[in-house]
Amino acid sequence: MHKYLMRLVQIFGAANPDIHKIIGHYGSAEAACVAIDSGDFIFSDMALKRNAEFVTPDKIDKVIEYCEKRDIKLLSIYDEDYPKLLKEIFNPPVLLFYRGSLKCFGKRCITAVGSRDITSYTEKLAFRIATDLSSAGITLVSGMARGVDSTVHRACIASGNPTVGVLACGIMCDYPSGSGIMRDSIIRSGGAYITELMPNTAVSPEYFRARNRIMAGLSCGTVVFQAGIKSGALITAEHAVQEGRDVFCVPPPNIFDERYSGVVSFLRDGAIPLFNHDDVLNYYNDNY
Repeated sequence: MHKYLMRLVQIFGAANPDIHKIIGHYGSAEAACVAIDSGDFIFSDMALKRNAEFVTPDKIDKVIEYCEKRDIKLLSIYDEDYPKLLKEIFNPPVLLFYRGSLKCFGKRCITAVGSRDITSYTEKLAFRIATDLSSAGITLVSGMARGVDSTVHRACIASGNPTVGVLACGIMCDYPSGSGIMRDSIIRSGGAYITELMPNTAVSPEYFRARNRIMAGLSCGTVVFQAGIKSGALITAEHAVQEGRDVFCVPPPNIFDERYSGVVSFLRDGAIPLFNHDDVLNYYNDNY
């Protein structure tokens, strides 16, 4: 199953919702690939047709072999270990590449995001809350970028608890530069890092929005620690809202500071104010 899904992803592109439509139409990824090879599949886009001619089954076999040699594991949407919450979103990834352990998805997951240009106030707050949440048995998900993301991951690692990093690049791409140490630490802590992109895919701005839907989709709630009005962290929060998930926001310490202004509209629209980890724990204890 993995090789057929991988072929469709390479032909149509990761995060393309048409993959789900095609699988639904033909009944399976294998049947869709058979239709493509037999000429029964009608391409409306010549670029896709060229992709199909280029992405042959033997090339997919080589990618799978490449992954096996480098301890890159594959997880399809049809596998039992596929995160249940992620499967419920619009356009869930049909195939994920990962390293580490998926056992941490058996716990409640919370996504934590925020600005790369992190202030000392936010860094201290995020580290403390992430430490307390992970120590309480929550698996924290973030994007492995600089700033809030790396602070959250470091807090979980320091407390000896699993965390999950979602990449906006291929698993072999060193982004952000020098991230290898953190990736190794995530695995040692019992966590994982994952991506829907092919192993050697370089980072690109277009991949971040797609990545953010996965981050929001993995969790029952998303925490925004610090975000300016144009922060990508707000995209993750928007995905959470669209999927009916909870959104927690740290209130701005200074309402005139633009570095924090992005959360104001979410708080006005009903996001849950976050002052410490108890605000998350009590919310779920009371409501579920």
